[in-house]
Amino acid sequence: MCSLGKIPRPRAFPRPGAEPRGFALPSAMLMLLLVSLMAAGGFLLTWIDGQSARAFARSTEAFYVAESGLATALALAEMPNPSVPPLTLGVGTATVSFEPLLELRRGETVYRVESRGQVVSGDAIFERSVGQLLWVAGPPRVPGALVLVGSAGAIPPKGTISGLGAFGACPQQPSPVAGVAYWGGPAPAPDTALTITGAPSERSMAGVSVAAETGIRWAELLASFGPVPDATVPPDAWPTGGAGSTYIRIPGSGRLGPGSSGRGALVVEGDLTLDDGFAWTGLILVGGALVLNGDISVRGSVASGLAGGAGVAADFGGHRIDLRFNACAVAAAAEGLTAPAAAIPGTWYEVW
Repeated sequence: MCSLGKIPRPRAFPRPGAEPRGFALPSAMLMLLLVSLMAAGGFLLTWIDGQSARAFARSTEAFYVAESGLATALALAEMPNPSVPPLTLGVGTATVSFEPLLELRRGETVYRVESRGQVVSGDAIFERSVGQLLWVAGPPRVPGALVLVGSAGAIPPKGTISGLGAFGACPQQPSPVAGVAYWGGPAPAPDTALTITGAPSERSMAGVSVAAETGIRWAELLASFGPVPDATVPPDAWPTGGAGSTYIRIPGSGRLGPGSSGRGALVVEGDLTLDDGFAWTGLILVGGALVLNGDISVRGSVASGLAGGAGVAADFGGHRIDLRFNACAVAAAAEGLTAPAAAIPGTWYEVW
């Protein structure tokens, strides 16, 4: 018997350009890997951008917190030792520090103020710091129960003027002070009907600047950027009695009687005439002359002639004055006359 051999089958050859069999799966896997890497890279970039955006946002918040702390320092800074406690402002905390740089004159100092804003986000702490130079002035001080600028003029022939307040009760207005302190003119000449006591009883202030000695800068006190009165009479009505310490300003000259008695700070730009029965607790500042048309009582201090000019005098016309220095009454009134702290232009900076 004969056996036939295997019949050869025709062999298939790949078409030109066709991939070899079995290569599609690795190609697909490689493509998936590349796509996955690209997606992961995209997610990483997006995450980094998000983190950067969040960090920038928190850093910006810290900057505004620091700026708010600086603005608060400007609003609250007061002599003699300005300070601001740590402030919680929205999402962050501001810490403010004051460094005295230059004392211009007594009660008037330039400070470097720095405010550090801090925002906590998770485990991260973001901080920004800004600074500014501030001019800070203290409240007005008085060197006597009665303060006369210009000519001392006539002193009443009867009554009491005393600068002997309770020592140390209110350190912003130290006492005792002179009974009468005066710039220019002859020394007051009391007679047996007038008692003047103080430390000393009378004090000549010749050669001493009024602003440097008292902290009263008359033009700045009346300027638009100065302290704001609680009432300007006129056009406002006179505040009702029994209220707390107030700041009342009279734009021109004024005449006040017992119905205008009160407490606080009274600033009169021109002359002031006081009729019989007027009583005041606090501080009276007069730009022109002080004229008595009756018996008056003051617990605090009175200053006249602050607008300057030769011959500005206090003319009391022979009436009785009962003027007794009161450190705490003057201190409470002077708070309303304190010039607000002022930022020195061109000195803002950021701490890097």
